[in-house]
Amino acid sequence: MAATTEPIINSPAANNAASQANKKKKAKKTVADNTKYQGIEKVMPIEIRSSHAKGRHAVAAKDLAAGTLVAVEKATTFIVRNQSFVNLCHCCLTPIQLKSQTRPKVDAQGKQIEGQVERINVPPSSCAKCKMAAYCSEGCKKTHAPEHDVQCAALAESNKISATHSVPLEQLRGVLGLIGRRKVERDGAVEFVSEAQAADAKPTAYGCVSDLNPNRHYIERNDIKNLQTALKEVLALVPEEARIPLSEAVEIACIFHTNNHAITVNSHGILGVFPFSSLYFQHNCNPNCVCIGGPSGVMYVRTLTDVPANGELSISYADLYQPREQRRRELLLSRHFWCKCRRCSTLLSQSVDRFMDGILCGECKKGVMIFEETKEVQDINELMTDISALDQEIQGKFAECESCPSKIEVTKLVEILKAAITDYGAAHMALQQQEGGDLVRVRQLLERFVQNYEEKHVLHPCNAYLVNTYITLVRVCTQLGDVDRAIRYNGIVVDRMRGPAECNHNAVPENYPRLAEYNMTLGDMCLKQAKKKAANKTPAGRSITRRYLKEAKAALDNAYRARVVIHGEKSQRAAEAKRLLDDAKKEYDAFSKATEKKKSKKQPQQQPQPQQQEAASA
Repeated sequence: MAATTEPIINSPAANNAASQANKKKKAKKTVADNTKYQGIEKVMPIEIRSSHAKGRHAVAAKDLAAGTLVAVEKATTFIVRNQSFVNLCHCCLTPIQLKSQTRPKVDAQGKQIEGQVERINVPPSSCAKCKMAAYCSEGCKKTHAPEHDVQCAALAESNKISATHSVPLEQLRGVLGLIGRRKVERDGAVEFVSEAQAADAKPTAYGCVSDLNPNRHYIERNDIKNLQTALKEVLALVPEEARIPLSEAVEIACIFHTNNHAITVNSHGILGVFPFSSLYFQHNCNPNCVCIGGPSGVMYVRTLTDVPANGELSISYADLYQPREQRRRELLLSRHFWCKCRRCSTLLSQSVDRFMDGILCGECKKGVMIFEETKEVQDINELMTDISALDQEIQGKFAECESCPSKIEVTKLVEILKAAITDYGAAHMALQQQEGGDLVRVRQLLERFVQNYEEKHVLHPCNAYLVNTYITLVRVCTQLGDVDRAIRYNGIVVDRMRGPAECNHNAVPENYPRLAEYNMTLGDMCLKQAKKKAANKTPAGRSITRRYLKEAKAALDNAYRARVVIHGEKSQRAAEAKRLLDDAKKEYDAFSKATEKKKSKKQPQQQPQPQQQEAASA
């Protein structure tokens, strides 16, 4: 809701502890040495700097246009995410062509069922010992062997260790990846390359990982204890010549957890450690740069917007289309910092954030209810262990309508939001629970949520819960074959993500990747539906075809221009959008010519004027 409340811990003990912690940090704080990273300035149009106020950061060395490449970095280590485990090669990240084979079927206890077999899809090459590494070819398996051999025995037991000690499997895999990289690394030199040399990029040196902040003091003691116990078992399985001290293992586990980049490569997710990018591209909820994954663990950083000379370069670690409080808490729990960027620090009444969880005024039905109590967190540890402070903070407070004099208790506003969240969760839970079942019922639940909260003027149209419901409706309607309805809902998503007309600021940056993909989906659906509707020669049918072709052209043009900025003009993603855009233009021109020709044939022959008749008779 726009009644955002960021609680403060008021107890004297908490404030005293926070004050002492801040004094210690100030005493220890020094300006970082950038010497080993300055090679980036020779190949990219950026300058790297350090200061007491901002720490390490990067700025534009000159005026940069949107789409300018500002960094190419190969991960010190990367892992294919659990859900995409056999879909990408663990060496080069090429999509794996799975092959089908049969195996004996087993029961719940793992015993073979006599006479029964089952068909499974397996990668063409994998590690038979640990069964935790998949490859696109034997060549990649051989290339990756020096790193994998260090990890193999521990990976074989990693699922069991993860479950026993409640430590995320991906975190254990990330630590083993870093240990493997440390073992095979020949020197600690840091090299930077241009885009043309990206294929020859070397992983950022293991030694650079220690420059990253582990934020260990923000992790709960029990979690640290579980991590230590799990890593002790993991290290016992690592070959002695590659083993590292437990304290170092815990340190890099915390670093991996709070500094990894989640990026998409060939439509699948990976987690990578990119020390330079993590150090110098700071988080911002209105970023001017974006990180894009490439082959073999290479990440490209490009500008999303025009950046003036000396302008600071920033990226985002959070989904930007969500309420301010939700963004901040997500960053707090995953990255262990409380965001104080300009967007998060601006008064809510002057920010686009007021619409992301906007609740409409019950009187005028137009204005958003605003609660401007945006105090800062002084002790993150205390906040993470005492969420009830939020309820205490809003007692006796009132939210005011931005359009009329109406007021409402913040606690009542919270109740409205909780009811919306409950209904939202119920509708989406129904989607998760159905397995190829009653999608029509799921669609009805989602549409009922829209009716109850948008059509009845409870939530602002740009509220994140409404927009996310429309996103889900696009998927459900597409699966049901109701393409016309899916197009309508997709159009709503695109319009809302740009931000409301009454706000001077966009909800997401120009060329935002998610918005680009929604435009791509919208354009593709409109183009296909226009071709399908072209057979309908009635006036209504021709009107629908023209509208879809026009929408396809506009959406695909937006998607193409954004993909050029995000991925580069010569990228496959940009080429795909260009191909569809050209197809839409061709179809639109052909349709327009055919319509004009038909109109000219139906046009009645002009009657001659009296003077023309006399001249003809003469």
